[in-house]
Amino acid sequence: MILILITLLIMSQSVDAQNVDDLYRKLIDEGFENVLVSNSDSTLYVSYENRLYRFEIDAIKKVLELSADELIGFKRISLIIQNKNIPIVKLETSSNKVMDWLNKKISPSDFTKELSVSMNSLPDWYKLKESNDFENSSSLKFDFVIKPTYRFQFGDYSDPVKYQLNFSPHMDLSLWKGATLRYELTMPIHNDFDEREDSIRTSNLVFNQTFRLSNSFFLSASLGYFNQNRYGFDIETKNFFMNGNFSIGFNFGYTGYASFVGSRLFYSDLYKWTGSASIDYRIPVYDLTLGLSIGRYLMSDNTFRVDINREFGEIQIGFFAMRSTSGVSNGGFKISVPFFPSKYWKPNFIRLRTIENLDYSYHVKIDRSQLIGLTYNSGFQLNEFKEKLNPSFILNFISSRIK
Repeated sequence: MILILITLLIMSQSVDAQNVDDLYRKLIDEGFENVLVSNSDSTLYVSYENRLYRFEIDAIKKVLELSADELIGFKRISLIIQNKNIPIVKLETSSNKVMDWLNKKISPSDFTKELSVSMNSLPDWYKLKESNDFENSSSLKFDFVIKPTYRFQFGDYSDPVKYQLNFSPHMDLSLWKGATLRYELTMPIHNDFDEREDSIRTSNLVFNQTFRLSNSFFLSASLGYFNQNRYGFDIETKNFFMNGNFSIGFNFGYTGYASFVGSRLFYSDLYKWTGSASIDYRIPVYDLTLGLSIGRYLMSDNTFRVDINREFGEIQIGFFAMRSTSGVSNGGFKISVPFFPSKYWKPNFIRLRTIENLDYSYHVKIDRSQLIGLTYNSGFQLNEFKEKLNPSFILNFISSRIK
């Protein structure tokens, strides 16, 4: 009897090991990176980074589909999703629920009733790292990203519509955990604004390092040449509470003027400090985020800003209003829509792909004296780093829309 039990135990461990190896191969063949797979206490642990699908929830569903055949013998499955080799969120549920959902025996809303999505991903991720090595690393890979950039101005009676359209490809080099180097080149197609922007020029050159210092605290540091003709360094922090639905953030920058005109660079010394503090609260049932910020900006204005943003799947629509301590008001709207395709080529040493989203922001007042709240964009904001991986957003989308 004892011999039979030992034999069954050995066979069970052998099956589990084979399942782990098979899932490694499936995930890597699909194109996922920084893959970790392990098993413990009847739970199958899977950690991965998605740079293959535009929408993170499409990647979640694909990973669960690839894991389906390997769930035999496991009671639960736990997914830990990374960005830049940094764990962001953890999804956990029973293996039976996954199989029933994939086989359409239960509805998406029934599936999410037992689906746990949490930012508390670090403990399990550290355990995975202790006993496993990453497979298919994202480090030292180049992405050449094709994208348009554009600018519009409305309302001038003599010239009611002015616009600028550029082709602005950029190169991202993934260096190590949390580190990215970006270079962007702008090639003008049409320009109704400053004639200095008629030349082919460098428009972005930034090194960024992102850290997750605890389950709730993130830090992003950027150094280089940003938009708005600024160069210098920028530091941003965010502390998340209530499983990601409430956050407090701070941003500090020290920059100077810089402008590329063709191959020539004009610049000043570093001279301007800017900074802001922000609070964001997400109302999960509506995928609605309310934001309040106060700061000192590029025009040396001290300004309050209120933001209201709502997500409709991959589409985001927002409105904002600003008021400076000097009595100037401004406002507008912003929109972000996904850009095709929804799935890219597999990440490789060199890969060509398109930008994920097209963003547009409109200000009601455009006179220089009305440009309060003006800031540069490093290209590496923490909101974008964590975008579409908010636990409540994942639950809402799977429950109501994913099939």
